[in-house]
Amino acid sequence: MSRVQHAPEVLTVARSLCIPVRPWGGESLPSYVARLAQANRAPHTALWRYIGVPYRAGASSTTLPWEATLNQPAVARLAVMSGISAERLRRALPAITWSTHEASALPTDVPAFWMRQARSPNAVICRQCTLRRGISTQVRAHLALPDIVCHRHHIWQALEPQDTSAVPEIARAQRKLRKFRKTHGSHIMACCIRDARWIIRGWASIPSREPLFEDLWQHRRMKLGLPHWFRNWDLTTHIMAHPEFVNLACALVPIYLDPAYFRRPDYREWKFKTHLRSCLGLDPRRQPTGDPINKFLQAVQADRTRWRNPKSAMITETRHREPLSDHGEPQLRRCPSRHPH
Repeated sequence: MSRVQHAPEVLTVARSLCIPVRPWGGESLPSYVARLAQANRAPHTALWRYIGVPYRAGASSTTLPWEATLNQPAVARLAVMSGISAERLRRALPAITWSTHEASALPTDVPAFWMRQARSPNAVICRQCTLRRGISTQVRAHLALPDIVCHRHHIWQALEPQDTSAVPEIARAQRKLRKFRKTHGSHIMACCIRDARWIIRGWASIPSREPLFEDLWQHRRMKLGLPHWFRNWDLTTHIMAHPEFVNLACALVPIYLDPAYFRRPDYREWKFKTHLRSCLGLDPRRQPTGDPINKFLQAVQADRTRWRNPKSAMITETRHREPLSDHGEPQLRRCPSRHPH
């Protein structure tokens, strides 16, 4: 949608549409507006014109992987059009909550919005789950990593959903990761997942360092029917190495539960390395040159303050949000966390 100086539609009184649409928990704004428009047999671009004046044109509203920032008048118009209260929309659509901190560049006298790249990846919700609720169109939502796999149908919910039922260890890893978040909270989970990715990335880029991982990941790729692996850090790598991410993240928990872990009298670096390699199913006695675990420990001990900085751990897939109910609605209960964001 191109930027316009005047939009007569936003100057008229907002009216509710004939068919209200219930938002999916965590759904992106472009996805929700597109579903609202389709249900009422109207172009979604027309709905955006009624919501507000587009600013900072650089992404089209048809680009669903992007997200929208709305000012308060635009949020109020969306609430009237959808027939759903602004508070309920705010609980179900994360972008409305984010807009309160990011809409300072928008005018306050007229409804306005602008498109931007989503801060959290848009995942296509499992089609079987949406069909159970009578939704035939595609739903995109922001999902945290513990929710990225549909526990009911074993679908990896991404831009291109992938059936993971052929590799049961992925489902086991997801259950373990959900228990991890429930026990230690989102902050520690984010730090440990970030560290696990940093380490695993060293093996994914040069699999010859660990032939065991090379064979294991290629075997999973064939069972899942994934395209050829180009050894880059893409979705294919995330799916194939997901069990290793979770196992390694759980093994790294002690260094974040105890800030003085590396200064403990009983700490031995070789013993910690052996423990990490054993959790990954590797030979604990073998420590080849260029082992990512060695590089990780050197980086942590060189600048522990920066490494423990919460901002550096806020990777998008672990962004905290309310757990979803079976119907996709966000629950009010939050996972316990000792470290608030």
